[in-house]
Amino acid sequence: MKRFTAILIAVSLTGAMLSANSPAVRADGTQITVSSTAQLLAALQNVRAGDEIIIREGIYKPDASNGKWRAFEAVASGTEDQHIIIRSEDPEKPATLCGLTPESKCVLYITGSFWEIRDLKISTGCKGIFLAQSEHSVISGCEVFDIGAEAVHIVDDSSYNLVENCVIHDTGLYQPQYGEGVYIGSAMNSTEYGFECHYNTVRGCQFGPNITADHVDIKEFTYGNLVEYCTFDGTGIKGQNGGDSFVEVKGNDAIVRYNTGYRNGCEKQLYGFDMSNQLDDWGRNNKFYDNKLYLDSEEVNIVKGWKCYAECCRNTADPASCTYFGNRVLSVRGYVLAGDANEDGQLDYIDPAFLRDKLLGREVPHISPENADLSGDSSLNAADLTMLKRKLLQNDTKEKAQIYVDFRKEESGKWRMTDGLGTKTVTFRVSSKPDAGLNMGWGYWDPYYVDAETGKQGKWNQLSLGTVKLNADGIAEMIVELPPDATNVALEVYSASDSAGKLDKDEVTLDAVITS
Repeated sequence: MKRFTAILIAVSLTGAMLSANSPAVRADGTQITVSSTAQLLAALQNVRAGDEIIIREGIYKPDASNGKWRAFEAVASGTEDQHIIIRSEDPEKPATLCGLTPESKCVLYITGSFWEIRDLKISTGCKGIFLAQSEHSVISGCEVFDIGAEAVHIVDDSSYNLVENCVIHDTGLYQPQYGEGVYIGSAMNSTEYGFECHYNTVRGCQFGPNITADHVDIKEFTYGNLVEYCTFDGTGIKGQNGGDSFVEVKGNDAIVRYNTGYRNGCEKQLYGFDMSNQLDDWGRNNKFYDNKLYLDSEEVNIVKGWKCYAECCRNTADPASCTYFGNRVLSVRGYVLAGDANEDGQLDYIDPAFLRDKLLGREVPHISPENADLSGDSSLNAADLTMLKRKLLQNDTKEKAQIYVDFRKEESGKWRMTDGLGTKTVTFRVSSKPDAGLNMGWGYWDPYYVDAETGKQGKWNQLSLGTVKLNADGIAEMIVELPPDATNVALEVYSASDSAGKLDKDEVTLDAVITS
């Protein structure tokens, strides 16, 4: 492997590359300072684009005779240039908004886009914060606790919203089976809300203790939701209604990255991250990478998902023997893609941000020197960053990554691959002595094959590769096409020889297994 040197140079990036979901600059509007529940209710009822509701320290709780399902409610939208802001006057002494009891009322229900909900305590309601029919809204710096069901619900066609730097704990006090921390979307049997909840971000939040269900639940019919830089405390997970993990993904194209989770001996937590195939074509193309999980037991999977497609890379677990589980869960060693600095298999705004921080000596979760070295001079410097910015600005992002997948040596001359290779074209790269000949085969398990005579399910399929001739460098590549349900793929050397005679199988090495 080439040796790389990072050269410390300060280089600026365009704003578009620096962040996603950043709130727009708010134009001048009306500032409304409130110090009573009646004033807060009135302000929410009359709020308009550009307004800022400033709440003084205190406890705000509606009259018991109000009778509405929502303790505090607003139906209004800001604009891209004029957000609506509701916040505590002093973030160090936050105002507390309460429902009546954990059995009744949603505490704060917002219908509309371009809201900023900042530095509030939300407590004592059946549900905490609802965002409905909302786009480009932000929930930041809030503490949500003592909630009967879920704490934050992004629902009813709400997309491009951000939940950041919040503390969420003690949920599910009344309905533990629905005690999620953040719930994105709606279950497929819902008839009340729209399902289109896409590209929302949960970032930098602290979850737990005593969140009784999944800390983040991403529902079917959703695309592109992101969970990153969060901390999870599994204490108090009840395991009811499938709520038995830090994050459960039922949608497509979700990313879960840079998080840290502590199971803390919670026996009801069965998985670090969980996927569920609720219906055809959902639970697909999700990614889990660079997460650190402390799971207490090797029986707890890092990621689980049967019939769900996912790529998992560089996740670390304690115990180290924890594994992935799922016939379509792909364990990835790395991605090769020019410009993919954070090595997640795609080019996006994160890559120049990570490379910039690396050049400035800042800590980043992961950097790939090989992918980031666009200038090819075996060092990381301003030239690489400039070329990467240009690549993104010119939308030169169509190239697909080469995916180097996981495998293990099972015995001399035999290797077992990760699951998740079904439907893929796979290249096996082997090496031995130059010009050697290898008699080889490969095989896979089909878990869905049913024998027509016996009714027995499952079948091993063994296929010959014939004699594989190595080149003058002692390398050969074999390409195979895998059927959709292939699992437990194995590659085997039956015998090996060169011009001097028979070779030992241990003289043959599987160097890489590559797909795209």
